[in-house]
Amino acid sequence: MSAGMLLFIAAVAVAVLLFLVIKVKMSAFVGLLLVSLGTALVTGIPISEVVPTMVEGMGKTLGNVMIIVGLGAMLGRLIEVAGGAESLATYFTNKLGHTRIVGAVTIAAFILGIPVFFDVGFIILAPIVFGFAKVAKINPLKIGLPVGAVMLTVHVALPPHPGPVAAAEILGVDPGRMIMLALPITAVTAVIGFFAAKLIDTDKSR
Repeated sequence: MSAGMLLFIAAVAVAVLLFLVIKVKMSAFVGLLLVSLGTALVTGIPISEVVPTMVEGMGKTLGNVMIIVGLGAMLGRLIEVAGGAESLATYFTNKLGHTRIVGAVTIAAFILGIPVFFDVGFIILAPIVFGFAKVAKINPLKIGLPVGAVMLTVHVALPPHPGPVAAAEILGVDPGRMIMLALPITAVTAVIGFFAAKLIDTDKSR
């Protein structure tokens, strides 16, 4: 099976997963299992090897992220329960004003996203996002969408994240030079994502 066909199957699998979770309201875990099963069968993996392949893939993924995500979630919850997020949000809201809050948190997310993985950074920032939204009395999505967009942009395009580092190694590009070139590109992309997120009507999600 060609690489193009595999990419097409992967895109369809993601679309089906989003449909099951968003429209059908299926559990994300169950939806992921079903989509993984279907994808394995479509790509030609023998039926007898489907379950072992899924178990191996999930085991490697959980082994890599479980400790980090788990501790990150605990840290975020501690910040939220202790009132640190709301206290921080109140202080900066009074200093910057309500109109600059989203931009300030987005810039902080961009800087944090450079050395920290997307999932860990987002879990740490989640209580802060909700704290700012509560103080500013706005929908959390108004802050969460641009924050997620800029952190994801940095994660997929800028070393030292694993994807860009692997791409630099495959292409024979110096990682330091890649950082110098990718940093302004990701910054511009983050700005575009910030303004694009502002155009989304988040009031309907209340």
